[in-house]
Amino acid sequence: MRWIVLASFLVGVVGCGGTPIPMHSGYKSEKEKPWKKAKSIKLDDKGEGKAGGDLSYATYKRARWFAVELPTHGELDVKLEVTPPGEAVNDDFDLGFEILDPHFRVLAKSDAEEGDGKGEMQKQKTLRDIDPGKYLIHLYLQSRVDTAEFGLKVAFRSTRAPDAKTNFPEQVEYVPTLAAINATDEAPKTAKKPEPWKPPPGWKPPVTPEKPVTPDKKPEKPTVTTVSARIVGVSVVSGGVQILIGRGTGSEPPAIDGMRATLKGIAGAFPISGCSDSTCNAVITKATTDQVKAAGGMVVLSP
Repeated sequence: MRWIVLASFLVGVVGCGGTPIPMHSGYKSEKEKPWKKAKSIKLDDKGEGKAGGDLSYATYKRARWFAVELPTHGELDVKLEVTPPGEAVNDDFDLGFEILDPHFRVLAKSDAEEGDGKGEMQKQKTLRDIDPGKYLIHLYLQSRVDTAEFGLKVAFRSTRAPDAKTNFPEQVEYVPTLAAINATDEAPKTAKKPEPWKPPPGWKPPVTPEKPVTPDKKPEKPTVTTVSARIVGVSVVSGGVQILIGRGTGSEPPAIDGMRATLKGIAGAFPISGCSDSTCNAVITKATTDQVKAAGGMVVLSP
């Protein structure tokens, strides 16, 4: 009976004249958490590292996770090179690509839904002025018939000044031996206790003047001043370049929705929105990523 079923399946596949489409999710188990077993990319003395591999939706190898441990504040550059298998892939082939910070927040992303770099065989994302910690890189196929080979390169540049060399505490002298203190009180037992203070004749306590009663003042609203902030993420969106600003409502002074961002060398002021406790977004219209990068990685925020 099994041979009859298998023969029927093969006839159906040949008769249709195409590759069968997998009906599974591309993962071996729905309960898997592959990001916990992300493959580590080691950085060499130059702060560079690389990895490679292949993906296949049909053989349950839909996604790969990689991890990069950054020792200090700095700038992380990630380059992805994709080699699709030719005519076997979907016409809308695209290998999705995103970078997550140590708190699993997506800092940069490129896939078919975002529209950023869709279908490109070479993708690149740069994160500026980011904190030390473990950052995750997630690659994933988006069509059930897709397979691909890939190469991944990362480069890290520290923005922290090198630690000053010191021989502390080799040249610090030891504290000299101090005189011992007796365990018992050495004060004379015949010493008299001081008498309490008595006011002299005719002494009167000073009169405290009453404070004038003033009406309660309403608390003044905090004034929003012009501040500068760093650009911590750059991505291409419809209508321009979206930047992620490293200042939010919890910063001092804060950045709030409705403020306007200006960049060196780019005309115009651009409204910011989506402000969280530590970041805000802004879309720089009619500009390229090169122009944004040439602004020096800084923006000026004004009311």
